[in-house]
Amino acid sequence: MAEIEAWLDAEESIYQAAQKTWEESESFASDEPVRGFRCNWDSVKRGWRSENAQVYVLLVDGRAVGFLDGYDIMEIRPDLRGVGYGRILAEFMLGIAAQEGRSVVEIEIAPSTAEPFWKHMGFTTVPERLSNGTGIYAYKILPQVFSLSGGDRAPFSVEFFTEEEKYSATPKPFARFSGIGERLSGDQVQLPQRVYCFNPADSGYHDYFVRIEVGGCQVQFEKVKRASSRACGIERDAGDIYFMDRITVA
Repeated sequence: MAEIEAWLDAEESIYQAAQKTWEESESFASDEPVRGFRCNWDSVKRGWRSENAQVYVLLVDGRAVGFLDGYDIMEIRPDLRGVGYGRILAEFMLGIAAQEGRSVVEIEIAPSTAEPFWKHMGFTTVPERLSNGTGIYAYKILPQVFSLSGGDRAPFSVEFFTEEEKYSATPKPFARFSGIGERLSGDQVQLPQRVYCFNPADSGYHDYFVRIEVGGCQVQFEKVKRASSRACGIERDAGDIYFMDRITVA
């Protein structure tokens, strides 16, 4: 941790000098200097020391070349960028998300110069959506596919709606999943892949609705958070995303 702080301090000093020169220039012809994450480091250390957060450090030949603070901050030492260390940490982060059972990984890209890297890692940016900070909001779906056995097949449809759409004359879902599932014992239908209630255009909390159909018959059309939706198979993952792997037909 002390080694990371040392190179963050050095990076911050270079930034402060460059920023002063940029602000004193009259033309502002060049781009504004890019700042590292030294300004966030003290809060990262507090979370780590209180054991409320984990900091992962990438070591190469005994040297700290990068660190990862959950899903919030990832940085590679400035003089060692561009050789693949960022990809190692990003793939490690996605692996943690998969182990936690997350359906979606959401990040804030800052600085904007990192956007090509995260797009290369499979993230989709939503420029029109404001993130919690000043960066670019981006997300990546972590698909989960399930193998079906030889049981009876059942067509299904799962749709998710905003509250406004639910009460409109002709509701239009923001996400729709359909296909053929497998009937199991206990009035359950195994889906071939996970379905998830995720609307990348919306930020914050929303009362979303779910409509579930099996074999052409409507099973549920209610808020995803209701007990009746949970009884139908709706669950919530580590990222607070509602999802469904199986449908329970009441």
